[in-house]
Amino acid sequence: MAEKISSQARNFDDPPGTVTDFVTERIRDRIVLGMLQPGEKLSVYSLADELGVSRVPLREAVRQLEAESLVDNLPRRGTVVRPLSVADVTDAFQILDLIEVIAAQRAASASDNAAAKEMRYWFDEMQSLAERGVPQVSVEMLHAHRAFHFALFKGAGEGVLQRHLCMLWNTCERYVINSRTEGRQAAATAEHAEILARIEAKDPDGAAESLRKHVHAALAGTMDYLASREIVTKP
Repeated sequence: MAEKISSQARNFDDPPGTVTDFVTERIRDRIVLGMLQPGEKLSVYSLADELGVSRVPLREAVRQLEAESLVDNLPRRGTVVRPLSVADVTDAFQILDLIEVIAAQRAASASDNAAAKEMRYWFDEMQSLAERGVPQVSVEMLHAHRAFHFALFKGAGEGVLQRHLCMLWNTCERYVINSRTEGRQAAATAEHAEILARIEAKDPDGAAESLRKHVHAALAGTMDYLASREIVTKP
């Protein structure tokens, strides 16, 4: 049975969930935001002590992060942050290009506006954070951006599609969030607004087209970022 988080183990603003969820999110955030660098070794014992959890949920978290292509388990080295990879990001974005479009169509076709309302909340939150000068590469902005897209995924219905979308999005985000120049950030904000407007208007075809443009632009920005770090060939 999954271990539940005690009130002492979570900050007041953490969503309810299991200890594994809590640990997975904490480590994922550090990888995405660059606090844990590619190739850096993860110390299971140190992380367990720091987060105040046993090693069991930590091992479960590592398995989830490995499925998201964020860490690797290597012989004689243990768990390390997965290196940045053209192959990983190209594969992940190509799949997103196919299935996130389906999610947008489903969300726009839904009989209620639940997805649109939640997306509107998180879009406004991202705008508020930006106006207050919160950096793009920050926990607050990361969580708001994730919540915006995950609201779209929830609008597609629970099931295999949603689970794969969440996993792929987590794979891509450490590339996306670190690749946004000032110009790319402004463009991404406009793209988010267009996607949201199409879903609010219940326009499945328009939502799909807007989402596809967003994915393609994010991939282009990511490839520029990798090239700037001289990561230009598939491993």
